[in-house]
Amino acid sequence: MLLAAGALWGFRGYESVSVNDDSMAPAYAKGDRVAIEKSDGGGLHHGEVVLYRTRDRYDGADVFQRVIALGGDHLVFDGKQLVLNGEPLDEPYLDGGDEGTSDAYDVLVPHGRMFTLGDNRADALDSRNFLADQAGTLPVKVVRGRLIDNPAMPLLLEVSVLAGTLLALAGAGFGLAGRVVRRRRLAALTLYGQSSSRAQSRLSVRR
Repeated sequence: MLLAAGALWGFRGYESVSVNDDSMAPAYAKGDRVAIEKSDGGGLHHGEVVLYRTRDRYDGADVFQRVIALGGDHLVFDGKQLVLNGEPLDEPYLDGGDEGTSDAYDVLVPHGRMFTLGDNRADALDSRNFLADQAGTLPVKVVRGRLIDNPAMPLLLEVSVLAGTLLALAGAGFGLAGRVVRRRRLAALTLYGQSSSRAQSRLSVRR
């Protein structure tokens, strides 16, 4: 029961999902299985990859993107280099440092919101494409989870869920078997008691 409860807790706190496009390549390609820690968007950090969903964009589909700027940040792109709060942004996750083709923009992120970009800048639909809508920013509350950068986590989660399910089924089976055995023992004891009573009654009649 404890093992099954632990597996259930892990399933509720984490999730294994599949990347549905190449906007985060080369780090995360289409079809890759990744693990996310479920979150409501609290305590986000710069550079984290998040999974979010919003009805206003992408037809409500789940989207993986990287958090580039958060509430209070000043983000500037001059067409070549991203500058965050006056400092050039180091982005080692980009493929060869390619920023892709994009117009220049200058964004002051409102508090409680975030500015996100795909790593594959030349083939990503991200905050740059919605600059007319609150400077492309999104409320952090749309975040569903944070990506865990550990390739073994999706397998561990799946094994954990499978183990929890098997343990739960095994526990249910043993519990059912125990009830059946108990009922049979009670029935046997009842029959034995009835037989003993009859035997005593016969002895009393003979006497």
